[in-house]
Amino acid sequence: MGTLRLTPREERLLNLANRQFGLLRSSDLLAAGLTDAQLQTRREACRLTRVHAGVYAFGHTALRDEGHWLAAQWACGPSATLSHHSAAGYHGWPVEPDGDVHVSVTGTIRSRTGLRVHRVATLDGADVFRPSPFRVTAIPRTLVDLADVLPWPAYRALADSLPRLHVAGIRAAQERAPGRAGRGLVSRLVEADDAHTKSEFERRFWRFLKAHRLPLPDDLNAAVAGHTADCVYRTEPRLVVELDGRAFHERRAQMRADRHRDTDYQLAGFRVLRLVWDDLHPDEAARTARRVARMLGSGAA
Repeated sequence: MGTLRLTPREERLLNLANRQFGLLRSSDLLAAGLTDAQLQTRREACRLTRVHAGVYAFGHTALRDEGHWLAAQWACGPSATLSHHSAAGYHGWPVEPDGDVHVSVTGTIRSRTGLRVHRVATLDGADVFRPSPFRVTAIPRTLVDLADVLPWPAYRALADSLPRLHVAGIRAAQERAPGRAGRGLVSRLVEADDAHTKSEFERRFWRFLKAHRLPLPDDLNAAVAGHTADCVYRTEPRLVVELDGRAFHERRAQMRADRHRDTDYQLAGFRVLRLVWDDLHPDEAARTARRVARMLGSGAA
């Protein structure tokens, strides 16, 4: 069987396409000296397959995600930046893709089949990560963008899956993108994952109990089983409520110690309820009130 031989020009184009996730641009083909007639011949022979205007798959159509991302970025111009679901995919986050490639642009490019264009007033340099040949929204900006399109449970689960949240960076990225639909979710995430002082959380919990007509603790910061418990109910069923105002990454690092502490409380005859800052958010308050009431027994409910 004979061996397929490539011309020197075809070999150069193949090597270039291999460096570009299987893609060639019209400018690449023209720079190689191909005429319009030669381009048409290659399209008809399926050696070039149009992905977007001016962007072709070379010799195949089975593009990886990176190929689809790069083709969309090229099709939308030099300042187009992968964002939303596509940026999440690039960062390796567990966000379910929605079938489109998402890019943010500052121009007048329109969405089209398979390509979702988000038109933004500005895209600050601090919000763009440039791993050649891609332009991708940086992690804080990607979280700001995803707040526009994800429901809170999915958004919270995504944040919990990340090794660490840079709260100051997220807050700054939100300030650079004012007026977004998801600003409430971003604010909730930042507030929940930022650190809060013990006294600040105690005052908030006290207001929460009064607002929901729940019993007030018998003691605050009292000794129980060798520990200082935040809120202690000493009437049966006895209950310790721990108010955890640490930043999320700090809470995660201390989970093992917290479990041992909770075991000591239980061995001393106390039920244990741990609350974090977001448990008192207006969207969670009713659910949290029911939990507290049930932990205190049917009389409290």
